[in-house]
Amino acid sequence: MSNRDIISSAEDFVKEYMADKEAGHNWWHIQRVRANAMYIFRQEGQGDSFIIELSALMHDIGDDKIDAETDGIMMVRSFLSDFNLKDGVIDAVAEIMAKISFRDSFEHCYSRTIELDIVQDADRLDAIGAIGIARAFAYGGSKGYQIYIPGEDAREYGSKEDYTLSDSSTINHFYEKLLLLKDRMNTETGKRLALERHQYMEGFLEQFRKEWKNG
Repeated sequence: MSNRDIISSAEDFVKEYMADKEAGHNWWHIQRVRANAMYIFRQEGQGDSFIIELSALMHDIGDDKIDAETDGIMMVRSFLSDFNLKDGVIDAVAEIMAKISFRDSFEHCYSRTIELDIVQDADRLDAIGAIGIARAFAYGGSKGYQIYIPGEDAREYGSKEDYTLSDSSTINHFYEKLLLLKDRMNTETGKRLALERHQYMEGFLEQFRKEWKNG
């Protein structure tokens, strides 16, 4: 089976898994992350394109934000084991899945690969800008978070556990995560693309506070 056939099978697998997931973490999110990842790959000229595309497709399987009951890495390992993949591919995909999330950044001591750098940048790009704003409020609404709480201070988190248990308002989420992502991009392409999206979020927050104050 060719790599394209495996990608096609992976698409079907992910579409089925994502069918009932929250709007900010659905198939369309996966599609955007894959497009971002492949664009960054082409611009950077580094990495294994098959691992990058496969990891972009699989990256949210079993993510705690949308499915805390599923061991996503085990599920993906089982799925990929049905294909005659070259040595190291499944491990590479599993490693990216284990390290891609922002909450995993609290674990500072782990090795990186260019494939992880690219897929992580691609995922982070979809968390910022206009789409990132829409996704933040969609997710906050699905969890019952407040839009904004006047006087609420942005929190600083010291561990993955603290961050995961946070119930901050969605506006605070911008200060606790989204506005930090521009300076945490890995690739030169990711950094360039993040700047415009970051500036758009800053403009949105300025307008939000102006309307809130005058409302």
